[in-house]
This record gives sequence, structure tokens and C-alpha cells, in this order.
Amino acid sequence: MKKLFSDSLLGRLQKEVSLEITIIGGAVPEERNQKEEGLILEAIEKHQIEHIVRMLGFQPYSVLMVQAYKHHIFISPSITAKDGDTEGGAPVTIIEMAATGMPIVSTTHCDIPEVIEDGVTGLLGPERDVDGLIYHIRWLLENPNSWEAMLSAGRKKVEREFDVRIQAERLRGFYRELCKSFYI
Repeated sequence: MKKLFSDSLLGRLQKEVSLEITIIGGAVPEERNQKEEGLILEAIEKHQIEHIVRMLGFQPYSVLMVQAYKHHIFISPSITAKDGDTEGGAPVTIIEMAATGMPIVSTTHCDIPEVIEDGVTGLLGPERDVDGLIYHIRWLLENPNSWEAMLSAGRKKVEREFDVRIQAERLRGFYRELCKSFYI
């Protein structure tokens, strides 16, 4: 999240296109998270975009989904922290937003490329590449006729690979194989 503001991705982009930014979530009491939130707030003020940013804090799933259908692009860049910390896996919100048919702009962090295939089901850039993220957002804005195929592919991938029934069946298969090895 900090990356959206600290290197002025949205600060730069808001000079070119009318933006409305909604942030759902927030920092937990942990000092590290509070520091990150402080940096985001500083960057919002620095780039004078307070008037276009709505910070909703933590919200229930139902609010997330209502907001998803009110917005056009989901931007979720992730990076490996300087101390090597990662969120690991892929953020569930990316899967959820792909399921809504929303275009996704993210990074090649951890397992995100397992969900978003660059140029097929969304757009990915390298970690910390603000110019690349801006390029992807501009491309989406300049090519609205290209969205349909990408969004359809994203939705189909979520249905095919992340449906709870399919995942449960895969997990059941893993457990069956594991149990067979114990009884041989």
C-alpha cells in the first residue's frame, strides 16, 4: 500500500486523470504497521490528494464487495520488505477482485503471478516499479475495449482454480495420497 503513495504513483497519476481512491483496511496496533500507515498518510498529504482518498478502515466482506462493484480498477502492489518479510502466497483480495471481473494491477511478488497472468488475466509489474504500474494503469484507461477479454479470462481462472469445491476436492486427494503412504 505504501508503494502506491510513497513513490507518488497515485500522486503522479492524479495529475493526468480524475481519480477517486478508496482504501479498505488499516494498520493493526503493531509498531511496524502503524509506521507504514503513517507513511501513507504523510504521502497523501504531501501529494495533496486528501480530497480524492477515502480511507474506510477495516470492513466486513460485504462492504468490500459493495465497494468492488463501485470501482473500476483494483491496484494491489506488494513488495518484499527490506528485512525480507513477505506476506507470502497471493492476497485473497486479488482473487476476490478477479472474480468480480475487475481489472487487477499488481506486482510479481510471491504467488501473485499464480493468480494474475500478466497481460492475460491482469497486469503485473516488478516489485518497486512505480513507472511500470503507472504504465499499466494508463494502458487500461486508454484501452477500455481490451478489458472484456482480460476480465473474462480472470473470472474463468478464478472459477477453474480457486473455487472452494475444486480446492476441497484437490485437498481431499492430497490427504488420500498422504494416508496411503502411512498404511503401506
